[in-house]
Amino acid sequence: MKKKVLKTAAFLTALCLTAGLGIFANALVGNPVSRLLAKRTAEAYLQENYGDTDFMLERISYSFKEGGYFACIQAPGSTDRYFTLSMDMAGKLVMDRYESMVLSGENTARRLNQAYRDLADSVLESPSFPFTIDIAFGDLAFGDILQAADLEPDRIYDVRELGEEAGQLTVYIDDEIVSVDRAAEILLELKCMMEQGGVPFSTIDFVLQHSRPGDGPRPEGRVEVIRFPCAGIYASGLAGRIAEANDAARAYHAALDQEK
Repeated sequence: MKKKVLKTAAFLTALCLTAGLGIFANALVGNPVSRLLAKRTAEAYLQENYGDTDFMLERISYSFKEGGYFACIQAPGSTDRYFTLSMDMAGKLVMDRYESMVLSGENTARRLNQAYRDLADSVLESPSFPFTIDIAFGDLAFGDILQAADLEPDRIYDVRELGEEAGQLTVYIDDEIVSVDRAAEILLELKCMMEQGGVPFSTIDFVLQHSRPGDGPRPEGRVEVIRFPCAGIYASGLAGRIAEANDAARAYHAALDQEK
């Protein structure tokens, strides 16, 4: 009798462990049945809503984060005309992202922003770059100057022209000397290097800060300018303009701290 009870307990324990592993695996990687249901839903939805277009189902993937499946929809040969459909584990459609990804211009804006970032990196990540970088990258200021919704999918844009209009650099430099005069020297040289590298920009967020001593804390004190115009980077009176912009940046951060 005792052996029978022990065998039953062991069987139930193994059954619970198997069920638990199955539930865990289902949540982690999905399951074939749900994948098939998601695929059928995506195919039917695509035919019903996009049957007169060249959109095609590219693949079905499981999203651990969303706990469901998403279908990648792509127009053949297109760089910007793609979107996703989201389905739950029962295969029910949850979201169609065509409007938010294609019609909104998000995909096109992302492509152009990456092209500008790569262009800026060609200078900022060059082995010959003379300054010690803490942070450095370039972006296009969508939403401020450029409107993503005005972009045409797959259109070839002049990234340099966009950069001149809305290129935004973010550059943090570590240096032994932190002063407005040193910041002026660096900004003048940085602008010159960008011009020589064919990387136009409209504004720059620039920080000159002390180098970090090994693993210790960074010494206090820095010079910062926010959205400083490229057109304002010229030798005459530059240190004075940086000093004013630095004061404005301090006031900006102080106001943010008061709101917390």
